[in-house]
Amino acid sequence: MSLRFVRFKSTNPSPGVPIVYLAGGPGGSGIDAARHGRFDLFLALREVADVIALDQRGIGESNPHAELSHPWAIPLDQRVDEALLDTTMKKAAAEASRAWTAAGVDLGAYTTVENADDLEALRKALGAPKLNLWGISYGTHLGLAYLRRYPQQVEHIILAGVEGPDDTWKRPAHAEALLDRWEAVLRAEGERGPGLRARLTKLLKSLRREPRTVEYTDPEKGERRTWKVSPFDLQRTLFELMRDPGAFRRFLAMLPALEAGDYSPMAPFAGMLREGVLRPMSLAMDAASGVSPARHALIQKEASKSLLGGSANPGALVAGDVPGVSDLGAAFRGPLKASVPVLLISGTLDGRTSPDNAEALRPGLSKAVHLVLAGAGHDGLFQSDPRILERMKSFLRGEALRDERLEIKAKP
Repeated sequence: MSLRFVRFKSTNPSPGVPIVYLAGGPGGSGIDAARHGRFDLFLALREVADVIALDQRGIGESNPHAELSHPWAIPLDQRVDEALLDTTMKKAAAEASRAWTAAGVDLGAYTTVENADDLEALRKALGAPKLNLWGISYGTHLGLAYLRRYPQQVEHIILAGVEGPDDTWKRPAHAEALLDRWEAVLRAEGERGPGLRARLTKLLKSLRREPRTVEYTDPEKGERRTWKVSPFDLQRTLFELMRDPGAFRRFLAMLPALEAGDYSPMAPFAGMLREGVLRPMSLAMDAASGVSPARHALIQKEASKSLLGGSANPGALVAGDVPGVSDLGAAFRGPLKASVPVLLISGTLDGRTSPDNAEALRPGLSKAVHLVLAGAGHDGLFQSDPRILERMKSFLRGEALRDERLEIKAKP
């Protein structure tokens, strides 16, 4: 398998060791991130060292099977719940695995351990004594795996939106805590009345009594569609839009219509909720990372009491659901100890990777500092404030940082 990357040459006359960007997902393209949304960051970090935009195995320019995907769908007129989605995803994953194996794909080659070994091969190809790693979301999961396997080869590591070794399956309690933070934000903005949680509870009770029907025109096919909105559809919409403050405010804007019984504002989300495609790399990577028995039990317990139910891990799969994929095991997901300088970056309104994930790593990371961005979501961990980039550059230069909390102002 050939791995492709783009190298941004440093503007520093005495550059440090290369900075390798680790995209999220799994399934994000580092080259696309450099080409589009994070181009300015790649250019700015050249002040420190060469910056590498890597396409991980099975992604973008490093994907020998770019044409392969497998669809899944649940009819819009069918009432969906967590069990139906799980059954649908397991069936689709088994079908996809058989088809891809017949096409010559080795799904067992798509694991975060193999991905980490690719980084070591990249380091050697670059002729670099060490690497600086810069990851976001799944990229932090990969960065931590490399740190565990090759601690002597890491100079500094930036982990934004932390997905720890056992964080692939998300905790419902983190989503519940985020709802509480949003409640506080809205109260501080002057909202009165019963409050966000009470309004959502009432809305879900109403949907359980009587599912709502939405008539809309499919924007791609131009066909009229009828969607029977279930409570699980609403829970999933909530969870998906809690990813970032801008997205969640879209939900808040349509909440009065939903309370009045008009669910037409949710029509744009029907396709996302009821259909999608599986791809080899992203499917196999997450299934191989899996979830420890203890965390799985905790997630089930939390979901049973959560306002959002099981929407934090919709249709999540483990290795046993995907023929050809093997679980990476307890050693991969276990506690990590390292003395490498680590910069943790978290957003208080991030609905994907809670700041608690970063704090859970602190006992094993003796040289970690935590930059908490108050008011930032998952998509604002690098570019929501110019001070973030300045902290990153200082950290990569070897300057001492301290735990810090930055107030991030919402963009109009």
